[in-house]
Amino acid sequence: MSRVLKGIGLLVVLILFCGLRYLDFGTAGDIDRTYRQDHKILVVYAPPLGGRTARPELETLVRATYPTADILVPTYSHEWLSNIDPYEITRRIEEAIDAEHTKHHYEKIVLFGYSTGGLLLRKALLWGYGREDRPQQLTRGSHDWAKRVERFVSLAAPNRGWPNHKPENLDRVRYAIGYVAQEMGRLTGTGRFIASLMQGSPFVANMRVQWIDLFRSLPEGQRPLIVHLIGGKDELVDREDSIDLEAGSPEGVMYKSLSDFSHAEIASRMYQDGGKELTIAGEAIQEALTRTRGSFPATWADKIGELKTEPEVTRLVFVMHGIRDEDTWPAAVGRSIGQQMGKEAKSVKVLPPLYSRFTMLPFLFYWDRQSNVRWFMDQYTEARARYPNLSETEVDYIGHSNGTYILASALQNYQVLKVKNVFFAGSVVPTHYPWEKMMRDKRVTGRVWNICASGDWVVALLPQLFQQISDQMKITESTPGLLDIGSGGFHGFRHGGDGRVMNLQYIPGPHGAAFEPDRIEAIGRYAALDPNLDFEALWGGPRKSKPGHLEDASNMSWLIWIVGLGLIGSIGFACYRFGWIPLGIYCVLLLGFFNTF
Repeated sequence: MSRVLKGIGLLVVLILFCGLRYLDFGTAGDIDRTYRQDHKILVVYAPPLGGRTARPELETLVRATYPTADILVPTYSHEWLSNIDPYEITRRIEEAIDAEHTKHHYEKIVLFGYSTGGLLLRKALLWGYGREDRPQQLTRGSHDWAKRVERFVSLAAPNRGWPNHKPENLDRVRYAIGYVAQEMGRLTGTGRFIASLMQGSPFVANMRVQWIDLFRSLPEGQRPLIVHLIGGKDELVDREDSIDLEAGSPEGVMYKSLSDFSHAEIASRMYQDGGKELTIAGEAIQEALTRTRGSFPATWADKIGELKTEPEVTRLVFVMHGIRDEDTWPAAVGRSIGQQMGKEAKSVKVLPPLYSRFTMLPFLFYWDRQSNVRWFMDQYTEARARYPNLSETEVDYIGHSNGTYILASALQNYQVLKVKNVFFAGSVVPTHYPWEKMMRDKRVTGRVWNICASGDWVVALLPQLFQQISDQMKITESTPGLLDIGSGGFHGFRHGGDGRVMNLQYIPGPHGAAFEPDRIEAIGRYAALDPNLDFEALWGGPRKSKPGHLEDASNMSWLIWIVGLGLIGSIGFACYRFGWIPLGIYCVLLLGFFNTF
């Protein structure tokens, strides 16, 4: 009997971890079309995660507000486990709007999205302007319908993406449930639709930067009115999550908070008195959909003040530490840049690392590595919003260890990111990283210095295993995924990027040797004043060091890993012979160790 129960348990585990990803928890749907006779106005309503049936009162209000307009409603429907591609839904929405406008030549188009629907409509509008962020879609160009958009109304849309942190109004119990659900989705291969819409994800970060650039470039008379409504008790979306809307065109953006409504209530409490009258939320939505720019009461909208800009900033320098790195060198680099810039320092913003401590075990897994990449791109987006005079090509980057991976991965996954000069030390980026492609595509416009330390056993032994697997598989150019880490910080980069990628092999010292106090001034000078600084001449020559036996050990990295994993397994087997309790204690201690160091 016990064997049968164990077999059933094993089957359940296999279904959960292997089979759920192949089940259908959502549909991309089609586009429902309602036509009127004159075809002068087109209203596009994008419903929330659960689809149009999740909030039927909201669609009823839209149709009552525009009884003579043609109306498009996407019929997608999702559960939290859905793996539907949001890019595919966006494509269907944009193509449907374009087809209808090509047929009827509308005088005015109104876009209205609630919750997730607001994100999808923003993306569709950008695609209508020809600003797409998938390589296979870049050739379609702009469409005339985008210029006919008279207003975009966003109702409780997570404009920054679904939160990675606990929103202010969300209680701890529901946040814990959401966190567990997210981790289970990662393990079972489900929930990729929501994961694609998280803060800092490519779908969201590319959209926000493109939105800022588009609306800053449009003449004032050609910008649609933007109205964003949010509940004062919204437990999923914070007010400050929408500063990119304000950054693009502050004079054409209106925010309105409805203090007594949560995320769900703002779209469900539309009517009162048996459906005869609108509630405060219903009235606000109807006014947002219909009132002209100059007809809103003076007290209707909130005062815009969440975005505090610094127009004097024209350059940006990111300084990123590695895993388990709590040293003071990032602050020292920032001070050095400020001192060397002198009076010009006010035009340069140095952003120190703020991401949380990152340990060895999560670093080995692609999804966990990507969490810091998403965090970085969210910070990059916020910076683009706060510094309106910052040129996209005036961003420099100084990174160590995992900080080097953050930039390298972001460049591969985010079309909107561009940097000028780069300084890497203790890099965990593969030796076959495609620097030539990045420079050819003008994603990196300056120079890249890669500093290798002769005693850097961290890079020489740990990510070197991933490098050796890539080499064994004949991978000549790294791509995002499990194998996108390597030993470029010890063995150097192979692709020279037309002579603009320089490897300095080797300076004496361990993993963090490049950031010892006597080297900080040179790094600051490179970032502040002298991008042509030659670190080879400064730190190389007779001062160079040789890795000695560490290079031999690096070449045997695979064997070191096998021995290490074999030792861990042997101890675990020995614990198991004494019973499940000793094995459980051992596993807990092991996980604690690798999540601490």
